[in-house]
Amino acid sequence: MNAYRSPYRTRSVVGEDFAAEKAAITEDMHRAQTLPFGPYLAFMANYGRILRIMADAYESHEVAYGILQRHADAVLDEIHAEEEPATA
Repeated sequence: MNAYRSPYRTRSVVGEDFAAEKAAITEDMHRAQTLPFGPYLAFMANYGRILRIMADAYESHEVAYGILQRHADAVLDEIHAEEEPATA
């Protein structure tokens, strides 16, 4: 869990591409797909808190949170789009 922490609200969102955070989110979302249903639900229910921790490194933490949340949603959409043809 501490891997997500960085100095509290010291970074600017201006010009930030959030590459490190997005890579971690993408890896987490793909890893979550391997979990059994119950642990997957618990992981996803808790992931908003993890995104908040990541966003807290930025001065505009609410803006950062929105960007990270949208990325997590986009990754899940991509994963589910890849799975749909396999189940059809």
